[in-house]
Amino acid sequence: MSQAFGVPAFPVDTHIHRLAWRWGLSNGKNVEQTERDLKSLFPEDKWNALHLQIIYFGRELCPARGHNPYACPICSKFGRKELFEEFDLQKIGKKNQKG
Repeated sequence: MSQAFGVPAFPVDTHIHRLAWRWGLSNGKNVEQTERDLKSLFPEDKWNALHLQIIYFGRELCPARGHNPYACPICSKFGRKELFEEFDLQKIGKKNQKG
C-alpha cells in the first residue's frame, strides 16, 4: 500500500525490527511495538521512504549475519552495548576454537 499508492505506512518486518533494536530506536519485543515506536519518532511524511532506506542500509552495512558493530556507521556510534559484548565474545570464542 505504501509504495504502490503512497499511503503513509511504516511496515515493520524482522529486518527493521532488528535494526531498530540495534540502534536503540525501540525496545519492542515484537514488530507491532517497534512499529508504534518508529511511528512516534519520525514524521508521517517520511515513513514510506524511511522504511526502504532502513532495509537497504541494513542489507549493505548492518546485516543480520556476520554483523560487525564496530564497522557499521550507525552501530559504531549509537549501537546498544550488548551488540559489542556479543561480538567480542564471539571473537574470543573463535580464537579459542582455533588455538
